[in-house]
Amino acid sequence: EDIIMDVCVFLTEGFETIEAFAVLDILRRADIKTSTISITGNICVTSAQGVKVEADSLFDEYEFDGSELLFLPGGPGHKSYYQCEKLLELIKRYNDKNNRIAAICAAPSVLGNLGLLEGRKAMAFPGFEEQLKGAEVIMAPERVVTDGNITTSRGMGTSIDLGLELVRLIKGQELSDKLRKSTQYV
Repeated sequence: EDIIMDVCVFLTEGFETIEAFAVLDILRRADIKTSTISITGNICVTSAQGVKVEADSLFDEYEFDGSELLFLPGGPGHKSYYQCEKLLELIKRYNDKNNRIAAICAAPSVLGNLGLLEGRKAMAFPGFEEQLKGAEVIMAPERVVTDGNITTSRGMGTSIDLGLELVRLIKGQELSDKLRKSTQYV
């Protein structure tokens, strides 16, 4: 399938800087349209590490057209995803259509608590396994796992792995391998 894929990186106060931006960096190197979307109502968002960023769009102003991959970075801010009912509905709608969803660190727990990981392989930051409801939990040394339309990863240190896996899923193994080599990630 040769669809143009946009990736939506959702930002909330307290997101993990590296998780959001390492993945975004790898995707943009692959020439995949990637947008940061604030779910806070403010275009400026501050990461867990105090990095202030200006998102590309506000959630309520973004036109979701169904071709996107939805990506949830982790960090202490992941709890805010639960307060954004429109985001939770969007994630469920995308899952129902078998569209791609990715989450890292604590964020896969959101997918688990929504019931989307039932019978799937998934991983999260250590300590969040019990929130991956119904999933076959994959542990270290694995760094990223894709099961069907959902890709999950463990944390900041596996962010590049997640980015490369999303490139593989969207544009193929060859480009993913090329980026792995060009970024010295061997």
